[in-house]
Amino acid sequence: MENKEKIDYLKSLFTVTDFADEGCSFEAPDCYDAWIAYDDFEVGDSAEEICRNAEYLSCCGDVLDKDYMICPTCYEHC
Repeated sequence: MENKEKIDYLKSLFTVTDFADEGCSFEAPDCYDAWIAYDDFEVGDSAEEICRNAEYLSCCGDVLDKDYMICPTCYEHC
């Protein structure tokens, strides 16, 4: 697997919940599910930097707007 080093690095920082050819899902420290593409981080980046570059996912699995943190499907605050 071409991204094994990046997956292993994410596993050392977070609980990785799923991975695909283009990126990983993980549990962010603030209890949000997040997704990041392998191209959006490097091994050695801080957990904070990875979280800044990640997309947070809502309760319905949609991408959250980080300013509003409201699910675009059910309109619940996340």
